[in-house]
Amino acid sequence: MKTYIAARRKVLASTISAVLLCLVTPALAKRAAPKPVKPVVKDGVEYSAPFNREGFVVATWLKTGREIWSRQIYVIKHEYKQGFEEDVQTCFVTDLQFNNRKLKITNEQGGEFEVDPESLTVTVLKGVPVIDYTRFKP
Repeated sequence: MKTYIAARRKVLASTISAVLLCLVTPALAKRAAPKPVKPVVKDGVEYSAPFNREGFVVATWLKTGREIWSRQIYVIKHEYKQGFEEDVQTCFVTDLQFNNRKLKITNEQGGEFEVDPESLTVTVLKGVPVIDYTRFKP
């Protein structure tokens, strides 16, 4: 009877260890969710950077909640062939602020951009407009 109980304990301990390992391993590979970027409001329009649309800024009328426009500020080229995990191939917007009449956007890699809300022209102030992960080896 003691042998049976000891064997059951080993099986239970192995099962619990395997389950915990499965839960912890993906968590180690995944990066943390980005901090929400505080939207900027100017002249009745809210400018935001939704985390589910990397590199984009969205302008929305406050009164109606209707989207006026969205603009891609920078591009991310993902690498899928080399086994590079997608979650490490991200670059989120970290800050939005108005500087005179232009919206300044900063991203996680230190890139700085300006967009003119009237013409939607994007100017690169610092960094690169294309983040190319296809050049890197894992």
